[in-house]
Amino acid sequence: MYCVFFFFQEYYDGTQLIRYAMAGPFLISLFQFFQYFTYASNLGWTNIQAEFRSEDVSRPVTDEYPNVRQIFYAKYVAWFLCWPIQIFMLELAGVTVREGEFVTTWEMIHSLIVQIISYEYWIISLLVGSLIHSTYKWGYWTMGIFVLFVVMGVQFKRQVFELKIRGISLWMYLTSMIIVLLYFVCWGLADGGNAITPDGEAVFYGILDECIFGIWTGYLCFVISNYGAWPEVEGSIPGGKEIQETPKDVEVGSGTTEGSSATVIEGMSNEAQGMRNDMGMGMSNEMGMSNEMGMFNETQGMSNEARGMHGIQNSQGDSNEVYNMDLPNAM
Repeated sequence: MYCVFFFFQEYYDGTQLIRYAMAGPFLISLFQFFQYFTYASNLGWTNIQAEFRSEDVSRPVTDEYPNVRQIFYAKYVAWFLCWPIQIFMLELAGVTVREGEFVTTWEMIHSLIVQIISYEYWIISLLVGSLIHSTYKWGYWTMGIFVLFVVMGVQFKRQVFELKIRGISLWMYLTSMIIVLLYFVCWGLADGGNAITPDGEAVFYGILDECIFGIWTGYLCFVISNYGAWPEVEGSIPGGKEIQETPKDVEVGSGTTEGSSATVIEGMSNEAQGMRNDMGMGMSNEMGMSNEMGMFNETQGMSNEARGMHGIQNSQGDSNEVYNMDLPNAM
């Protein structure tokens, strides 16, 4: 069903947000199909000597008897791939439905990284614990449930107090938290305590997966597609100033104007052009003053030269007079 919706949106060129919302359930459907096909085919498992002798696997299946249990590791692989997508869908629903508030990019990235890594740690803990036949398996179960409680607290704070989900979405979210805790109960009865058969385990996990990856994910996809809108993103650089990203077109009255970013760039360009013009005029004025001073100095130099020549002529005239005056006396 999700595959049909996904390709329908791609074919009819749906909005970008709807395509993002449909991509999550589409990928989860592929991973879950892989898991339960392997489950139903009696593949993707290994045999482990069970700690408690309760439910045994028949000899034709494992060729080992008694007290040997099938551990279907294929389900852990599917969970490892599905849970990050589920967390992304929950975060996307929270940030796109809220109205009138900015979304900080680094805060959203930090929240996603913490939640995804914690859920992956929980899944790996259950996988490693299921492959250990001694009592030490419960140590991994304890570590997994401790990390899950911590990340549930972080997630609850994020969804309820920061993203402020309310109404039906809040009740659906709280119900999903209870269902997630039932995974530990199923693991304790199946891979941990060997109290139920692998068939009963498959039914138990199947109901939980349907609630989380089917109903809960489908509800998130519905909310995003019908009520979601791209938020105003406020990107803050660690240790620096905050940069606010504004939409490209901003509605003013009945028309549209260019985005504020284009206006700022145009204003900076005009300012730079004005500075260049001022500098050019200033340099031109300085060159003009220099030329005027040069001409003045040249004129003054010519005047001084003329005065000097006049002085030489005067001195020659005086010498001739003296010579003429002395000549009769000598005769």
